[in-house]
Amino acid sequence: MENQELSKEPIYDVVLRDVNKVYPNGFHAVYDFNINIEKGEFIVLAGPSGCGKSTTLRMIAGLEEISSGDLIINGKRVNDVAPKDRDIAMVFQNYALYAHMTVYQNLAFSLTIRKTDPVIIHKQVMYAATVLGLIPYLNRKPKQLSGGQRQRVAVGRAIVRDPVVFLLDEPLSNLDAKLRGQMRKELTELHDRLQSTFVYVTHDQIEALTLASRIVVMKDGYVQQIATPKEMFEYPENIFVAGFIGTPPCNFYNGKIDEKATKFIHVSGAEIALTADQSKILKDYAGKEVIMASRPDYVFTDDATLKANAKQTFKLEVDYYEFLGSYKLVYGEFGGEKIIAKINGREEIKENVIDACFQAEKMLFYDKETEIRIR
Repeated sequence: MENQELSKEPIYDVVLRDVNKVYPNGFHAVYDFNINIEKGEFIVLAGPSGCGKSTTLRMIAGLEEISSGDLIINGKRVNDVAPKDRDIAMVFQNYALYAHMTVYQNLAFSLTIRKTDPVIIHKQVMYAATVLGLIPYLNRKPKQLSGGQRQRVAVGRAIVRDPVVFLLDEPLSNLDAKLRGQMRKELTELHDRLQSTFVYVTHDQIEALTLASRIVVMKDGYVQQIATPKEMFEYPENIFVAGFIGTPPCNFYNGKIDEKATKFIHVSGAEIALTADQSKILKDYAGKEVIMASRPDYVFTDDATLKANAKQTFKLEVDYYEFLGSYKLVYGEFGGEKIIAKINGREEIKENVIDACFQAEKMLFYDKETEIRIR
């Protein structure tokens, strides 16, 4: 396909259609990646190291060749377009600032080498510096800045280009935990202010949940799920996503559905009643083995919730707990399988075995063989 306007379909800022990356040694890094990214979305590519997220970002940037499939930016196919002509700007993990230049010169650099009108350069630099709070530092050099300030300069260099798409490759990974939290807030505010499209790579699922309008979770080169943070937290598509998204991750329990599809029978013999909706969903699994999942946030030990979920109660054998202020993380076992409960910090734990319950409508079920959520 020639580089051309694709006038017969909606104009998205970025479209990846059946995109694959295969290296000369035969290693298949990305398989059949498909997504339509609308203007102003904050897309986060998340997953463990080696899952293909950075490779995907580099293909969008033009730093990696696409083996097959189509990459469309602002309505044009750009597979063979040079990175500088793709109307994108990239923010790297290591900041990539010029040590001998001032902040002002670093911000202006990309426009200077394009021989942009100096008046426009100054206007763009001052706009970026104002947005990012860099006005007091314009005459400083990078070595005189903190890590957070350097990261702002790196983001500012992207802003001055006024691109269609911002690409950010783990930009906060070199910062300490407190500064990462502050920069997450600043990136969210920046995105809201610019109303531009961001594609952001991270292995940190907290960043994914707090920043994204949609999250793309990847594993071994395959997209596992694309969803909003709320959808992904509440309805993870498979066991991998359920274990990756959320802190702490989901609890998993092995067992089977009874012959009438009214109960989940845990491997320990404990019986957990299903809701009417769950019974309908699981009717084809009557008598079959499944995996039940429940987030620690939906495991309760207080009297009111125990009463409301009386048919989903069980005995929780407490190993230890962590007091974290407003909540406690209780680590223990349910019928020989590990479990974590996130409970109110004011609740007292006085015994080694306590009553607990699952919030009935929040229980999820997965096919034992495919590990995909049963709908």
